[in-house]
Amino acid sequence: MPNQPKHINKKHLAHLEVVRRQERIIRIVALIVIVVVVGIVGYGILTNTVLMPYRLVASVNGDNINAGEFQAQVKIQRIQAIQQYNNYMQYAQMFGIQDPMTDSNFGPVLRQVTTRLNSTDVMGQLVIDLLINDRLIRQEAKKRGITVSAADVDKALQESVQYYPNGTPTVAPTATGIITPTLNPTELSIVTITPTPSEVPTETPAATATSDAKVTPTQTATVEPTATTGPTATNAPTATAVSADGYKTLFKDRIDNLKKSTGLDEAGYRRLVETGLLRDKLLADITKGDKPFQEQVWFRDIVVATQADADAVVKRLKAGEDFGKVAAAVSLDTNTKDKGGDLGWQSKDSIATNMTAPLADAIFALQVGQISDPIKGDSGFHIIQVIGHENRPLTDQEFTQDKQTKLTTFLKSLRDVSDVKIYDLWKSIVPTEPALPTAQPQ
Repeated sequence: MPNQPKHINKKHLAHLEVVRRQERIIRIVALIVIVVVVGIVGYGILTNTVLMPYRLVASVNGDNINAGEFQAQVKIQRIQAIQQYNNYMQYAQMFGIQDPMTDSNFGPVLRQVTTRLNSTDVMGQLVIDLLINDRLIRQEAKKRGITVSAADVDKALQESVQYYPNGTPTVAPTATGIITPTLNPTELSIVTITPTPSEVPTETPAATATSDAKVTPTQTATVEPTATTGPTATNAPTATAVSADGYKTLFKDRIDNLKKSTGLDEAGYRRLVETGLLRDKLLADITKGDKPFQEQVWFRDIVVATQADADAVVKRLKAGEDFGKVAAAVSLDTNTKDKGGDLGWQSKDSIATNMTAPLADAIFALQVGQISDPIKGDSGFHIIQVIGHENRPLTDQEFTQDKQTKLTTFLKSLRDVSDVKIYDLWKSIVPTEPALPTAQPQ
């Protein structure tokens, strides 16, 4: 029997059309999904590469700090830290120190430096704080009408490589005076040995197990020194040590090296120098009325482990025993016990930094000759005796340090009232290069 032709009815045609539409929708949806996925992946790659330098790590009163600036400054700080490390290692070798890392003089600084270099959290937080302070300095300078011209920046850049178009000025030596306190009869009745003042240390002393000292690394905000007060010419200037052409070559080499090692271009470098100059001018403005005097106390300290030990010490002192002899016998502070617990003349800021702020307040509240009740500290109980309390003249170095401390306090107060936002992005993008050479002792 011959085959009969198949007839497609309308119902079947309608079904085929529905199937075709569904297939078309599926293809469109699949294409959209592919495009979205590719877009998300592409955006992620773009964000973490091309767009990364423009992402925000912080802002100060609406003034943004981007990742590119942050990473460049981290690399600058790493370069400076490595230079500092190498310098101290060389000094230690000159003095014949076998193990500089454990040496009492060199070790604290070297350990601070290696901590900064080995911890991305420490280095990153340091740079975030540094950049926030830079913004606060620029904003406050603008409020006060403090400006730095392009010529000022040029001059600072020239002097940084010892290029003096008008000749090299001769620096007049500045004598550092020795301060000898004038003791009243009450002070002389307490102690007969006058402490010899020492200069302010350039590095923060390391913490010991028997004191409340705290290590606080100090950093420089810019590549070049930030001082803007040039040396005073006392004689006719001599011929410049670097020619104009030589300066151009040196400056170009510096920018090329910075660009290669940190990503910082000439405009960024000039901004760093400008911020340093603004910092110095702001420092001069907020300390313009300051005199080289500072309220200080001369005090002795006995440190013991427990409240019971402290009560026993107070009882002995009230019974008339000599403070210095008791300190030598029982104090846990090995740095001062052989000196009768004598810590010399110190400012409130110095005590707060090397011990604690509550201890500083308590010490400054004591009268000359008064012995404190036991005071709880971070590493034990303190019994304090104040020997002297007066406004003392400062050496040039001490006066400079005092003004720097005032600027630090001022910037902290500005930050407390400013709109400061910090974004966690910085924690994942802290550069770890350059690093200490592996041959260097760690």
